[in-house]
Amino acid sequence: MEGKKVFSNDKRYIINTIYDIIELQDGDLILSDAPRGIVYYKLTMYGYEWELIYTITETSEKKCSVLLRLIGDRHDKAQEIRREFALLEAMLGGGADVVIIEN
Repeated sequence: MEGKKVFSNDKRYIINTIYDIIELQDGDLILSDAPRGIVYYKLTMYGYEWELIYTITETSEKKCSVLLRLIGDRHDKAQEIRREFALLEAMLGGGADVVIIEN
């Protein structure tokens, strides 16, 4: 299963952010081909093992299309793809607005 989303960031910045996500999730990098915009890694979480393949394509200056393919044990692959895109969006500076309440 795969999903696609457009981001207003350059390709290199998105790739570096994906590397940060891999580290945060304790993932195992399988393949990285930055010039072609491909990052392929494996995750083991929640008793499941799956692989994620990101393909980042520049569509214009500071705008990229990101295709995410998910392979493996995960039963709700659509939910996992949405979760990964939400994490990427949050780390790129987007994401949901959060109200911070100081006590």
